[in-house]
Amino acid sequence: MRDARWSISRKKRILIVNCYFDDCRGAVRRPGKVPYAMGPVYLAGAFSPLCDVRLYNEVASGPLEDPHLLGWPDMLVLTGLTNSFDRMLHLTAYGRTSNPRITVVAGGPAIRALPMLSRHFFDYACTGDIEELRDVIADAFGPSFAAEEMRPRFDLAYWIGSMGHVESSRACNFRCSFCSLTGEGRAYRSYPLEDLRQQVIAMGRKKRLFFVDNNFYGADRQSFSARVELVKQLRQDGYFTDWGALVTNDFFYIDQNLARVRDAGCTLLFSGVESFDSAWLQGAN
Repeated sequence: MRDARWSISRKKRILIVNCYFDDCRGAVRRPGKVPYAMGPVYLAGAFSPLCDVRLYNEVASGPLEDPHLLGWPDMLVLTGLTNSFDRMLHLTAYGRTSNPRITVVAGGPAIRALPMLSRHFFDYACTGDIEELRDVIADAFGPSFAAEEMRPRFDLAYWIGSMGHVESSRACNFRCSFCSLTGEGRAYRSYPLEDLRQQVIAMGRKKRLFFVDNNFYGADRQSFSARVELVKQLRQDGYFTDWGALVTNDFFYIDQNLARVRDAGCTLLFSGVESFDSAWLQGAN
């Protein structure tokens, strides 16, 4: 850890990067790739108004190669999918070359998969949920630089167009042997309805709303029904025209589920064939 720095003579400069290696290993931009990367948007909410926060999404904008931007922040926050670990190492090296005083924070599934190794490269290797960043900020800069309440910073997400993204639950209630997410063993939980409402309001009015939940359906049928009713109300209030979500295939076992979400304005459902077992796949056709 770095020594705590308590000075508030100027705003602390924060750069949050969604790290990404494209499948083609080329320096390409994929601004239309959905679902959008939303980690930086939610992490940005951990910082108080005493911080100047910028976001960079390597999926939408291509590899971050600007040495001036990498040398700008007091704190570089890195997130991304499991396969982004090497890219985090690259940006850490580039950032420290441009600014030796920079504090580097890394989190997400890549860090949770390699926690001991991560401690050798980053000043803070976060293995918890996004709220852990507030403790990191308080330790590095002082409590006044951490937000009292985390709210997603949609205003900083330059890559989001007419399709808004929000999250109504966390983790997944399944335990698939091939899934890195459920391999972490974190319990599925849905957010309070008021939290979801505030996310949609902060997002602003969009043509379409997409839920980036790993499983919008979940295991709590009462919570699922309540969230659908709230989404229906928000749609009627004009925040979006239609919406979509990711669900597990048990959602389709109950015909009423499909009718309920369709009545609430859902026009898109994504459900993966989540097994590598041949017998199961044949049974599901």
